[in-house]
Amino acid sequence: MGKHFRLAIVLLTIILAAAPIGAAAQTAAPQPTAAVTLPAVQATPIALPVPAGSAAPAAQAVGTVAVAPAISSPAQRPAPSAPARSLAIAQPAPQPGPSRAPLATQTPAIDHIFYGRPAHTPPATPVAAAPTAVAALIPPSPPPALALPTPVGSAAPATPAHPADEGLRLYLSDPVSAASSSFNWTVAAYKSRHRIEVFYKRHLYKSYHAVFGRSRFAGAKQWEGDRRTPEGNYLVVSKHPSRRFRWFLKINYPNAVDQANFVHAKADGDIPRGMREGDGVGIHGSDLPILNLGDIDWTTGCISVDNADISELARLLPIGTLVTIKP
Repeated sequence: MGKHFRLAIVLLTIILAAAPIGAAAQTAAPQPTAAVTLPAVQATPIALPVPAGSAAPAAQAVGTVAVAPAISSPAQRPAPSAPARSLAIAQPAPQPGPSRAPLATQTPAIDHIFYGRPAHTPPATPVAAAPTAVAALIPPSPPPALALPTPVGSAAPATPAHPADEGLRLYLSDPVSAASSSFNWTVAAYKSRHRIEVFYKRHLYKSYHAVFGRSRFAGAKQWEGDRRTPEGNYLVVSKHPSRRFRWFLKINYPNAVDQANFVHAKADGDIPRGMREGDGVGIHGSDLPILNLGDIDWTTGCISVDNADISELARLLPIGTLVTIKP
């Protein structure tokens, strides 16, 4: 039993000593090394959901990883004495490509595509819109006038007097001059309006109601008896009391213009033969005041006013006052 055990140990030792020699013989011959090339795997960025209210983190690009599996076999094990060799893994050279900026720094495409601005450019200052056609048709209203404050202690500007009161004020300031000079007064009579207006120094003094000639035909007086009131510029040539009309202010009808018109009309046959120019036209009161109140033209060519008014006119208007009679 002990001999057989020792014999088995010796045989085992011999076998174990001979095994490295055979393996060394096999590895003595150079064996070609197979180069395994695996394509580079490029990781795709994955957008992770960002919680509301927090800033989006910058995306990070994933690098390429080349996987080289180790090849091992009993026949290709390097000998202990020989230097270890590493398998060469061929990797593709990095290809140049466009650099991608992080998503957080990219400018939205609408900035430079829609508005025509280059990327990474702050938006321009907004320009005021052009006025529309409605605004062009409707001009803008002017700004309201600013009321300037009146200094303390200074008197406020006096309010201008009403035009109807200015003539009366001027008359009351110097009644002596008003009665002595006819150039201060002017009378304007309007036949269609049944009214006469009295002016003092070119300011309205007072208006009076009046009626005129009862002719059915409009126009200026042409001859005696046509019952028309003359039209034109005349002067007060006299004034005297009248039993019928209280006062009578006579005017210089016919004047030079009336005389010339009468001559031409008579030569053309527009005036009947034997007619005269007429006379005795003026401003007077009324013996029938009800006719004046009813705007009834009843005179034979004169101007009739109320009795109270003719008394006032006789007192105010001096001889030589201009009287203008209009249609």
